Amino acid sequence: MPLWARTLLFTAAAEQVEDAARRHREHLHVLARQGKIRCAGELGGDGFLEIFEARDRREAEEIARSSPIVEDGLGAWILREWTEFDFG
Repeated sequence: MPLWARTLLFTAAAEQVEDAARRHREHLHVLARQGKIRCAGELGGDGFLEIFEARDRREAEEIARSSPIVEDGLGAWILREWTEFDFG
């Protein structure tokens, strides 16, 4: 299944994003339990980066838009298909 990278950056002040960021982390846990997340983390306190699996671009965009940060209009995202290198 293809891998996708989403960079999600806050477009509002930290205090405005605090609740949505907490709900975003909870949302990532749900995606992880579904087996979608390959890895995820925070970007210096002003956003997130996630690598996740999706069947195609349509499903990847649905996942990217499903963040509480995006739904609340508090962030901007970029989605790219990602190919992992095998260094083995």
